[in-house]
Amino acid sequence: MKKLLSLLLATLLLLTLAPLALAQPMLPPERLASLVHNAPNTGKMLPEHFDPYQNTYLLTVASWVSRITFTPTTSASNAVVTVNGQVVASGQKSQIIQMTDDPQAVQITVSVYGEGSILTAQNTYTIYLQRRPSERRTRVSAGYIIDYTLSDGIATVSADLVSLKYQDKSNLSSYVNETVYLYKYKTAPNCLFYYGTKNNPVRARNAVEFFNNYISTSNTLYYFIYIEDQIVAIMPYVDAD
Repeated sequence: MKKLLSLLLATLLLLTLAPLALAQPMLPPERLASLVHNAPNTGKMLPEHFDPYQNTYLLTVASWVSRITFTPTTSASNAVVTVNGQVVASGQKSQIIQMTDDPQAVQITVSVYGEGSILTAQNTYTIYLQRRPSERRTRVSAGYIIDYTLSDGIATVSADLVSLKYQDKSNLSSYVNETVYLYKYKTAPNCLFYYGTKNNPVRARNAVEFFNNYISTSNTLYYFIYIEDQIVAIMPYVDAD
């Protein structure tokens, strides 16, 4: 009788514990090591919101971006995070990743080690990188050179821009200078400098030679051709002295 009673009690105990055992989530080992957040320093990432269970992302940056970093964060204190093989502390910026015009990918791996440095869990996130196509446009302005500075062969030009009005279906223009509109930009490293007149331009070897001669016609009105925020060419506007 006692044996039967003991058997019944053991059976009831197992039935009581069974729901608790079933309630424990059976996660795959790779899900035991994950990030809780991963932030790039620039660009737009898709999916837009980080999900620890989403392992693949696409990061798009502007065409002029040359390098990026990531800040991976994990809640596991014993986890080791690497970005392209280099260890990064959780919540800290990664090493700089150089952007190129070619497609590339960054791999962020979260690893957990047990006793004896045995790998117990690991998860890898892959972020594909791409640049947005360039939207750089060439623009043309004209203005009176007011001042300039030179530093390491690069000139910074200050000019009072004028309003240009082009003839229909022509590159011929006239100008008015009703207000003072100061323009200040740096020249590109390979900027082209011309002084003299529009009909007889003289190419200067460098910025120093240009600024030594640009007032030779007693007229400081020049064309400025620039891409984005850099002047790529300076040319005389006037036809003659």
